[in-house]
Amino acid sequence: MRDFIGLTLSVGLPWLAGTLSVLLLWRRNDRSCWLLAAGYGYPLGAFAATLTLRLLDAAGIPWTLPMVALPMLVLIVVLLGLTRARRGPRVSGSRILPAREVLLVPLRGLSWVCLALIAIRLIGLAAEIAWRPLQPWDAWSQWATKAKVWFDYGRMAPFVSQEQWLAPGDAMRFVDMHSYYPATVPLLQVWTNVWLGRWDESLMNAPWLAVAVALGLAFYAQLRRAGADASTAMLFTYLVLSLPILNIHVALAGTADVFIATAYGMAAMALWRWTRTRERFDITLVAAMAAVLVTIKVEGMLWALTLVPPVVVALNRRVGLGLVFSLGAAALFYVAFGPAEIAMFGYVLRTGFENVSLPLMQHLFIMDNWHLLWLAAAVVVVRRYRRLWAPDLASMTATMSGALGFVFIVYFFSSAAGGVDDETLVNRLLLHMVPALVFYLALLLHDPPRLSGQHEGAYAPPLQKALP
Repeated sequence: MRDFIGLTLSVGLPWLAGTLSVLLLWRRNDRSCWLLAAGYGYPLGAFAATLTLRLLDAAGIPWTLPMVALPMLVLIVVLLGLTRARRGPRVSGSRILPAREVLLVPLRGLSWVCLALIAIRLIGLAAEIAWRPLQPWDAWSQWATKAKVWFDYGRMAPFVSQEQWLAPGDAMRFVDMHSYYPATVPLLQVWTNVWLGRWDESLMNAPWLAVAVALGLAFYAQLRRAGADASTAMLFTYLVLSLPILNIHVALAGTADVFIATAYGMAAMALWRWTRTRERFDITLVAAMAAVLVTIKVEGMLWALTLVPPVVVALNRRVGLGLVFSLGAAALFYVAFGPAEIAMFGYVLRTGFENVSLPLMQHLFIMDNWHLLWLAAAVVVVRRYRRLWAPDLASMTATMSGALGFVFIVYFFSSAAGGVDDETLVNRLLLHMVPALVFYLALLLHDPPRLSGQHEGAYAPPLQKALP
């Protein structure tokens, strides 16, 4: 019972704080706000939890439960007060709906089947996390190593390079395979263990299940905001949450990739919405999720940079498209005339082409890692090619072009090609862009919503199915 209470509070309090922060930003009382706030709320609240630990460490305060819990409780009380005070007047004809009316009332037929399958899958993943010891290689070689040391000492003891560790000096220095990796993921594990009151290498991975649930909520809510009917939104949400690789990264918890995928997907979805409505709320979500993204993993900075061209496309379509094609031309120029190697963000960029097409094609189109996602994506893009650079989709196409370009460069023109060839990296980097990709495919399959004449934050009318 103590473990259950500790887990519930460790996940629930940050989730509540993040949800309240999103509601505070969104002052409209339309139906989508509750699900969207809950979806975006967990990554933001979890990030706030890690900031709490960082601030306590900077102040020299040990990570005891009372000292960890107090700032989060104060934050929740403050957000509750601000949310109640700042909720604006209700939009004419709208009302705040209870959760069951938001999610359950619109569901019909296939939607119930998808919802049931999602629930069963999440229950299974929860059992995997609770019963399985810490297993992934990366988890116990460079992520949980930091969590274990920091939890035992109650502070962020420094992790240094191997050379610094071997040199004479302070004995309170530690080393693992990647000492320079960001601290956010290990701090989440520390946060959970503090609430449990002990080190538990299985239960400390509860955030991996929470972030999968949050991704599903945000994905469904954003599709509903885009104008998709409940059945379509639920079907695509099931498609995302049923992907084998995503499920593996939740069940074999301990690595950062599913957090990258969630943060990048949420940022890309909010960015597309902002290009349609110019709501300040959405661009704030983009900035917040980009901030979370860059603190999770080294690659997070590179993924965040792929969000810049779409902003330019949205502000000035001609200039933005010129920027996209200029970046492509610059990449070709580098390959033709650049130095043989250059180190950047933990990678070594090379001008020589590394042919890793065979393992890539096998994982994308033959093995069961992705179901039929990549084949379906190719078919949808070819079928709807005339819509790719339409005004309503140009920014999202620029986002996906940047994501694919980033993956292509890493796989074929960097030191990471060896990880693709030995099949240790091939699916992980692709996972980062997949939630955004599935959202993009959903938009491609339907005609654009008519948003003119609606108040900000309202539901768009149902998307009309595309003609053959």
